[in-house]
Formats: sequence, structure tokens, C-alpha cells
Amino acid sequence: MEKDIKLIESIIAVEWDMLQQVKNIGGRADCQDDHRTFYIMRRSQYENWTDKMLLCYYMYATACEENGRNLMTEKYGRMMEYTDPSYYHEYVEDYMPYVPEKCRGLIDEIVKTMVQWGRELAKRYPKLAAAGRPVTADGDSVGCTSQETYERGELATYPADLLELYAAYVKELKAQGKSLAVMIQETMVRLYGYKSIDEAEASL
Repeated sequence: MEKDIKLIESIIAVEWDMLQQVKNIGGRADCQDDHRTFYIMRRSQYENWTDKMLLCYYMYATACEENGRNLMTEKYGRMMEYTDPSYYHEYVEDYMPYVPEKCRGLIDEIVKTMVQWGRELAKRYPKLAAAGRPVTADGDSVGCTSQETYERGELATYPADLLELYAAYVKELKAQGKSLAVMIQETMVRLYGYKSIDEAEASL
């Protein structure tokens, strides 16, 4: 899938700038000083989005940045609802923008399929899975965020039009027998220098 790499890199640059402004409870996080890993993770996702999704998110993210809204702060804040609920409800919840019921429904729909794909990927590639996040939210704890919770936190920062595009895309891939989780993993291992997921799995 040929993508507009300049557009993807522009999105990543906006997100990286936002990440630099995130204030963590225990001080600056390691990920805030690891641009290479951040770049690979974000590019792996965006290379597998549609052009409409990319443009929609770029316009939204840049508008948020211009208005002083930090989507990275919101994303990590929302994750705490699951990883550290007592802290979230006491200190974070009141600062989170309202998520409409329609958006919540779309988020649930997307997350359900992403978790299914994540489980299938982990079963097929157990070593790669063990090196990453737990797939489901029952693996959440303070300092450990599952793929399910990460996805849910990120999706909650998206506007309704992007969520609609995302849900339609996920439905389309599912109908075609494709897995977005596999597609993202294939791009990720390629960016790390492997020829395939199988080769990356065999190296662990």
C-alpha cells in the first residue's frame, strides 16, 4: 500500500512535539527520549491507514496543537482509567474532554476487532507477543498498559469523523479476511530491518 510518507512524517512530528510536553507523575519517561522507537511504532500504524484517515487525523491533530490541546497527554490520561483508576478518578477525569455516546460505540466496535486480531497474532507469533504489551485489559496494571487499553485510550482522542472512517476500514479489512494487527506488525518488523514477521519471530 503506497502511502504519502511526508504526510505520515508530518503527523508523527506533531505527535512527537506533543509527547515532549507530557508531564509524567514520576518525571520524564524513557519514551520521551526515544525518537527512533516512537517513529517506528507510529509509522507502522499510519502506513496501514487509508489516505482519508491520514488526512483527517493530520488536520485534526494540527488544529488541536494550534489550540493548545495535547492529544498525547489526553491519551495517556485516559489509559489511567484502566491502569490506575483511583488516581484517574481523583486527579485526571475532570480534565478529559467529553466523548459522545456515538463515539464510545465506535470505539467499542473497533477495539473488539483489534483485540481479536491481537489474540490471533499472539497465538501465531508468541515470542514477538511476549516482547510487547499484553493483548487484553486483564493484563493492565500500574506501569503496564495492554494493547486493548492503549487502543481505547488513543481512540478516545479521535474526532467522530475519524472514528467513523476507522470503524468502516476495520469492517472492510475483516470482510476481506485481513488483519490490521498483522499488517502493522509486518510494517514494524520491516522498519526494524527484518524481511518478515517469521524472520523476526525466529530471531527471538
